[in-house]
Amino acid sequence: MYYRAYEATTNAGQSAPFHFMRWYYRQNGIQSPYQALQVSLHSIQEAVAGESNADKFYQKLIELSPSEEDSNVITSIREEEREHLQILRDIYMAFTGSQVPASAPTTVYKDPDSYRDGLKSVIYNKWKSNQTAGQILAAMPTGYYQNLLAKIAVDNVTIVSKLNYLLAKLPKS
Repeated sequence: MYYRAYEATTNAGQSAPFHFMRWYYRQNGIQSPYQALQVSLHSIQEAVAGESNADKFYQKLIELSPSEEDSNVITSIREEEREHLQILRDIYMAFTGSQVPASAPTTVYKDPDSYRDGLKSVIYNKWKSNQTAGQILAAMPTGYYQNLLAKIAVDNVTIVSKLNYLLAKLPKS
């Protein structure tokens, strides 16, 4: 059985002929759907909390970009990131009935030392955010919300491809 069930007992201590499901516990330590959704909602809060840092970081990369093409690519990435954050806010609202609570960013903002270092940092952070998106995706009920999160994951792969393109065309130093 997927969920661990237990036998209910009657007042006389005899076993009842049916089982109840314990929704908060699953075999092998796997979280229940409710617990997984709560963790996912917390992950959404953390992602939205880092929004201002990400926006500043992309703005700095745009300023450091060596060409108009690079600037346009980074601008398009920043716009995709804003769309993703809005999707996450909408998902949070759908499951909780409230806006994502305002909180301080989870990390301290730091300007990139160089354009190359900034691109490398964004690639690493996209890899981490794709892992988080996968965890959130796994906890969502099937259907519409999973599709939205799958779109974010696919977009993140596209973003990493764009960033790798920008990194590859930089002169070797």
